[in-house]
Amino acid sequence: MGVAILSLPVIIFYMLNTGRQQYVTLPIFGEKIAPEGENKDTIYYQVPDFKVVNQNGDSISQANLNDGIYVANFFFASCEDVCPSMNRRVKLVYDEMEELAYKNRKLAEEKGMQITETPVKFISFTVDPENDSVPVLKAYAERFKITGDNWYFTTSGKEQIFNIGRGFLLPVSIEDRTIDHSQQLLLIDKQNRIRGMYDALDDSEMKRLQGEIKVLLYEYSIKQ
Repeated sequence: MGVAILSLPVIIFYMLNTGRQQYVTLPIFGEKIAPEGENKDTIYYQVPDFKVVNQNGDSISQANLNDGIYVANFFFASCEDVCPSMNRRVKLVYDEMEELAYKNRKLAEEKGMQITETPVKFISFTVDPENDSVPVLKAYAERFKITGDNWYFTTSGKEQIFNIGRGFLLPVSIEDRTIDHSQQLLLIDKQNRIRGMYDALDDSEMKRLQGEIKVLLYEYSIKQ
């Protein structure tokens, strides 16, 4: 039987009058359909599937992400102000999650336990597919020293990127078929639901992202 381990504090518990412990849960963004008739469960908005190509020329869809949770953002490689600053901050979160995963594996090995791990991945979609070819994305990933499979820098056709942006509930221009590539980050759960939105250029927002990733990891750990 696998054991889910989190080697860093991930959640604040609240003791109720009954002495029962509860934990903070994250909101679910987007439209929802309340239970009605034979439908006993609330139906929440899910990010539609997509198909893109990453910096290694591999085809990527939600199937590559659904084994865990992920952080998504939009950028373009030639951007000289917002995008580099945003992705440097994302890299700090990426590094922390890589370190946490390493510590969890190391702890499980030392204790002789089989670890049940929820991966944390990252995906960045270019909004400039005409110029951000696979080699350009490869060089961009190397610029941030990304060599593994946990952060994809991706491209697709212009219309596909537009639809992906709409799928993540980003502001779009219907007339120009463009999306807002602002510094917004999105936290997506295993069911492809949006669980958080963050301003990457705000220090407090980035700290909130780091904390809420751990909250979401804990949410899945207690379900295993």
